[in-house]
Amino acid sequence: MLRPIELSPESLAAPLSWDVFDRYGVLLLAKGAHIADHAQLGRLNQRKLFARAEDLGEFEVAEMLSPFTALSEVLNTLTTVFAAEVGQGVAPRVQRMADTVRAVMATDPDACLGWVALERSASYSIRHSVAVALICEMIASELALPAAEQRSMLCAALTMNIGMHALQDRLSERSARPDENERLDILGHPERSRGWLRARGVVDEVWLTGVADHHELLDGRGYPRALTAPMIALPARLIALADIYCAKTGERFYRPPKLPSAAARDILRGRRSGVDPMLAGVLFRAIGAHPPGTLVRLANREVAVITHNGLGGPPVVVSVLNPKDEPLPQPALRDASKLATSIRSYITFDPALHRFDLERLWGYGAVAV
Repeated sequence: MLRPIELSPESLAAPLSWDVFDRYGVLLLAKGAHIADHAQLGRLNQRKLFARAEDLGEFEVAEMLSPFTALSEVLNTLTTVFAAEVGQGVAPRVQRMADTVRAVMATDPDACLGWVALERSASYSIRHSVAVALICEMIASELALPAAEQRSMLCAALTMNIGMHALQDRLSERSARPDENERLDILGHPERSRGWLRARGVVDEVWLTGVADHHELLDGRGYPRALTAPMIALPARLIALADIYCAKTGERFYRPPKLPSAAARDILRGRRSGVDPMLAGVLFRAIGAHPPGTLVRLANREVAVITHNGLGGPPVVVSVLNPKDEPLPQPALRDASKLATSIRSYITFDPALHRFDLERLWGYGAVAV
């Protein structure tokens, strides 16, 4: 298993006692290598660095807030926001959550994608909203949106379904289709959510419009107003795409979740028309061929989690279950480039069977070396 590290100035005094990898599992410095000077040390620490956990047992864990801890706090805060009464201001809390989403995605996008794929600790409506915000941020970071617009878009993603969250939770747990009254509630929830936010002090029109239009599609088949492409702003287009992707990769009572790569491929190929094709292409490139959080069966029959999407090589995989599908005592880093531990197949995530400690899988906290 790889753990994040930061090289200290003391690293200049002696040869390294461990291999140093980048976030894709690519070896940067081999054990025994020397760091030449402070300039090289600075350049290295500008990157996200990792070492094998088994090589770092003697070092103390540094104080470092993991993205999983931060996102757990977002889930708790969003739950309280969803319960806010008329007249209670919610904008500052939602804006702080949006800032947290931006920060964790910038710090460790692979861990964030793993969270989207594997986190199941909160109600569906709450974690779906946070997942959509994370995917929006991942795509938006490739587009160089103005910071204020990006923040407003994330606020909209977090609160887009606030007008139907109880219904959303009920529907996620049953196989029956919505009845007529529920269908009308669904069709009306974008405008109802906008009204809910206005009644609690939100005046940001980019935020409010993103909420109102997040189910509009470019071809006019969306709802509630059947808008067409020229009338749908970029934040709403982005939220619509992220919403569809997260709905496909999230489980329902009546079906398992889709593999992340398959969901992105479906959208890119137009099986769900009406989304922005440029944004769909950015999504597909951003999650990569082997999205973090994907479960795989290795050649040795172990079940592993992809933790980092290999750049030009095999992904980084961490085994979690033995060949009998029993939990391993410790997550174990495997080399997917070797025949014996290569990826043989993908496994559909089952939240009832696949329960993992994401902190351990992604190696948090960080180690100061």
